[in-house]
Amino acid sequence: MLGVIRVLLRALELTALLPFRILQIILDGVAFNPRLGPLRHVASAAIAYTLLAIFLVYIFAPIRGAVGHYTQGEKLHYDAERWLATAIYDARGSFVGTFDPRLDSLRDVNYSSEPIDLGEYVANPDHKSIPVREVPESYWQCLVYHEDRNLGSLLNPFGIDLVGVLKIPFSTVRRSIAAKRLVVGVGGSTLAMQFVRVIYKTPPSVHEGALTKLKRKVGEWWLAPVVYRELTEGGDNRELKQWAANHLWLAQRTGGSPLHGIELTSRIVFGKEAADLSVAQQFVLASAVNRPIILLEGSERLNAVRMDRWRYLTEVRARTCAEKLIKDEALQKEVLFELVAMAAGPPDPKIKPRLQDALDKYAPGLALPAQANPVVRANALMPAARYGLREEMKQRYGFAWRDHVRGVTTTFDAARNLAFADNVRTRLADIDARYAGKIDPAFTLDPAKISAERRSPDVIVAAANAKGEIVRYFEQGENAAYFGSPFAREAATGRYDAGRESRMVASTGKIIAAIAIANTLRDTPQSVYLDKQAPAQGLEGCGRGNESQGRRALTAFACSLNDPLMTRTAQVGQMRVRRLIDQLGYTMPPTNADGSGTPPSTAVVLGQVAAAPRRVHQLAGVVLASLIGRGASPLPMPTLVKGYDFTSLDEDGAGQASGSIIPNKIIRAGGRPLVQALLQAPLCYEAGGRPTGTLKDLSGWCARRHPGVKLHFAKTGTQVTEDVSATVDAWITGGLQFSNGAAYSYVVVVGTGSSSAPWAHNLHAAQVAVPLLDALLKDLEAEATGKKRPAPAKAKATAQKQISAN
Repeated sequence: MLGVIRVLLRALELTALLPFRILQIILDGVAFNPRLGPLRHVASAAIAYTLLAIFLVYIFAPIRGAVGHYTQGEKLHYDAERWLATAIYDARGSFVGTFDPRLDSLRDVNYSSEPIDLGEYVANPDHKSIPVREVPESYWQCLVYHEDRNLGSLLNPFGIDLVGVLKIPFSTVRRSIAAKRLVVGVGGSTLAMQFVRVIYKTPPSVHEGALTKLKRKVGEWWLAPVVYRELTEGGDNRELKQWAANHLWLAQRTGGSPLHGIELTSRIVFGKEAADLSVAQQFVLASAVNRPIILLEGSERLNAVRMDRWRYLTEVRARTCAEKLIKDEALQKEVLFELVAMAAGPPDPKIKPRLQDALDKYAPGLALPAQANPVVRANALMPAARYGLREEMKQRYGFAWRDHVRGVTTTFDAARNLAFADNVRTRLADIDARYAGKIDPAFTLDPAKISAERRSPDVIVAAANAKGEIVRYFEQGENAAYFGSPFAREAATGRYDAGRESRMVASTGKIIAAIAIANTLRDTPQSVYLDKQAPAQGLEGCGRGNESQGRRALTAFACSLNDPLMTRTAQVGQMRVRRLIDQLGYTMPPTNADGSGTPPSTAVVLGQVAAAPRRVHQLAGVVLASLIGRGASPLPMPTLVKGYDFTSLDEDGAGQASGSIIPNKIIRAGGRPLVQALLQAPLCYEAGGRPTGTLKDLSGWCARRHPGVKLHFAKTGTQVTEDVSATVDAWITGGLQFSNGAAYSYVVVVGTGSSSAPWAHNLHAAQVAVPLLDALLKDLEAEATGKKRPAPAKAKATAQKQISAN
């Protein structure tokens, strides 16, 4: 037994000494062999470099990876999250573009070309790419074949390739002889090393000197083992494949920054999702790593380079993948045939024809760059809605919405909404010109006149279908006021707190009064209410005076008379009115210092309750749903989001915004006829045979006067300060149903929402909001009936300026 132990110990001793014995033989036979003359120095250098390469690959790399896991692992994962873009699709499923990084709620994007030192964190220059859920297999295989053939093998077990390191001296000698100066050669950069280049924006350059290149290579060796360790932890390389699909540079925009990732590049180059790419197309994109596709034409010289680059990708690199990786002869022939066809010329950036037409018409200055730039494309096609989308996601998830959402599908058609926005801008320019004398010099409604000295009040025009999906959305401004006042948004989380909302709803609050009165089941349109501010004569009209007389309910609502409606609403009972206010999500005015407060009946009639325009819009939708027989189903808050593409398949919708209302629980069945009669009165009421309501200028849209309209109700409101001539907000909200069943609710707001910032004098909803609502109604009618309306000839330059400014 002892003999066996002695043999084993001797064997271990010899094994431990073997490397040193081999090294001694090599040194004695080569490095210190005088018979070799000067060659022994070359041989010594080669031996030293080989030992260095072995040390780098098998000793340094695993140790560096293990240590870096604790010192840099978390930062690498955060960097990767920062790079992911949020894709935008419209209601027809068309790829619109990606969110501008400047719109990320977490302001952690570095747009510069230099690292920014933040103390404990260094933000390196960013790129943005759309994350792909499943990496196309042919793309991955071709990528590994060209860029990291020894991945995971004995020659590259920890992120540095032994063969690649050993190639550098030979490549250096060859390139230096050719250039007649010292040129550091190239070595096989592994995928992990290429990820380091992406992180630190340090791609190889033909202009870099030998020392610069050597410094860059050492930096890649320093970080590559950490990257490889983080992306293959536990032997699972799925995250490595995700990075390879999401972050490598695949295409170059002429005069612009590159496109990263297969998902984004495939949508721009081939006009399809990565999952729909053919094998040949996957091979081409994999071959574009380190040789990016040049997207747009330019000078004659650039066009020649563009064509040569494309043919090299299709005829050489992609063809090599097809010949080496595809074993099935029939499939190989099919792929080769497609590559031959593709080699005829590089494809132009792909965009849906209807979206391109919209860009050409309404944003001609951005139409060309938008083809190859998904950020410019989204900014041009959704100049206002992008802010609303961000705010809605923020209200649902807080500032960290990017952790949950990788893509969002809107509820509206981008091209149609862009055409509608152009029409609204034309109307705004007309209103501004017509009432210039009444608008404060510090404000303007004309988009072309907005400047640092003159700002626009909030201008909101939105319409939603019967399901609460917004089909038209316009805002002039960047604070998404439709979703609530900035003051009501929590600074720490970004979420909206309705209890802090300060925007009073003016006389649109009378809708709540109409519901409260109708729910008593005691009134009719002919019921008489006491008005202490009635005229001596003409009680059927909208005149006011100092007499105490009875006035019909229909007249009171048509003319928005405060005194008779305050009297009648108070008789309903304050508890009942307060319950409605709470159910509808409105906020009561603050109490006085002594604890007393405004009675709920007074608050709704005078419009002193506060709510975001979105909440007022929902109330219009509640009334509409109740009147058209859809009141049994919950009605959500109006939304710009048709669907989310979540970052995780396990996403369960946590954080979904609350606020759904069942209309039939708000409006009793027996009260609906009265609600309809009272709320259509502003449009339909006549006195002396003439339209007389607050919306008499839109009387042609009354259901009994407008062919094709089955139902239409609306309510106006003008919010003022203590100075009744100082205009703060002009409101209109309502809903309509066409004869074919299409139904829409809407809200229009023009104002600042702050009593400390009136923007005009003696301007009311009938003057300011009515022209905007008329444009909206005509657009909705065209959509509901399938008619095409010619786009307005005016204000194209205005629209372009507004889009560019955003």
